[in-house]
Amino acid sequence: MLTIEGIYDGQKIEPLKEIPFKKKKKVVITFLDDVPENKGLELGIDPIRALRGCAKGSNLTKKMLESRREDIGLEQRKWRK
Repeated sequence: MLTIEGIYDGQKIEPLKEIPFKKKKKVVITFLDDVPENKGLELGIDPIRALRGCAKGSNLTKKMLESRREDIGLEQRKWRK
């Protein structure tokens, strides 16, 4: 499956990249809702800075490492059978 973005002008669809096929292909066309691009940048908000520290005190790293250890244990038990 290949995804190529394009623009619909009310009559035809114009791809934004070259289509690598020469023969007829079945396609699925999905119309996306118009979403303003770079909304945060227009407002002068740095999205990375805005999210920095939002999970303080939640011990995400510790939880991730514990979950990974459990996954490794499950995989080892699965392959020993």
